[in-house]
Amino acid sequence: MNKFIGPIAIFTLLCTAAQASLSIGLSLLYDNNDLGSEVGFAPNLGWQLTDNDYFNHTLEAEVAFLGMEGTKGGHTFDGSSTPLLLNYRLNWNANDVFGLYSGVGLGFSSNKIKNTSTGAAEEKSTDFAWQFQLGTRLTFAESYNFNLGYRHLSAGEADDKVEGGHNIIDLGFRYVF
Repeated sequence: MNKFIGPIAIFTLLCTAAQASLSIGLSLLYDNNDLGSEVGFAPNLGWQLTDNDYFNHTLEAEVAFLGMEGTKGGHTFDGSSTPLLLNYRLNWNANDVFGLYSGVGLGFSSNKIKNTSTGAAEEKSTDFAWQFQLGTRLTFAESYNFNLGYRHLSAGEADDKVEGGHNIIDLGFRYVF
């Protein structure tokens, strides 16, 4: 029983210092595999671990829904990627209105892709996924803020011809409760 007291105490301290936040974002996806641009949706739920005037640390669980379609190497592809990530984000608050953030994420991605020019069966895979992100945040009415940022998401390979790297511009909305 004594070996559990330390981890339980740390977990209790983190939970009492945490501030929950709910974030729903809309992502514009630019696929670096020349498959064109698509719009994706990325809701996430976060727990703010510290709350001070300048720096905050946040853990987020995120699931994204990204579409991919286009032509590469004379083949036409249609597919999707659904990454599930655990993100760490460092927030810097310059003042009550403006802030910057950076973060990293790890998880896995469920990928589907179909070569529509050959009529081949849809290929599915589950791969390791990671991302890094940078952005800005604008706060209004204390609990509401908008964010504009960039992230690079590597979601694995869905097909031998198409890698799962995405460059994404995020435009999001966050409600902190």
